[in-house]
Amino acid sequence: KIFKKNQMSNTPNILESLVLPETLQKITFYKDEKNTNCGYFKIEKEDHTLGHLIHSKLLKEKNVIFSGYKRPHPLEHFIYLKIVTDGFFSPKEAFDSVLKDLYIEFSYLEDCI
Repeated sequence: KIFKKNQMSNTPNILESLVLPETLQKITFYKDEKNTNCGYFKIEKEDHTLGHLIHSKLLKEKNVIFSGYKRPHPLEHFIYLKIVTDGFFSPKEAFDSVLKDLYIEFSYLEDCI
């Protein structure tokens, strides 16, 4: 069969997974009420690529006890990242430190091109 341009399809729009609407924040932080050394980040319009990169970098930090991420469903375009620290750094500080380190590493790679 040849599909016409106006014919309906159940294929998701690729832009939904890439473009962040103005009403949505890129990163949202949720503090754990029971454990002050634990925090959750919801990162919009990202997938396993960034999730695994941040997660693996967090595990190398000496003050991070646990780091994990998940993408709840393939059609939902966000990831959850959980960080538990030893109390010397907050989850936000650990997250910020890792993002800065990644920025430096990617800047170095860009300079090498």
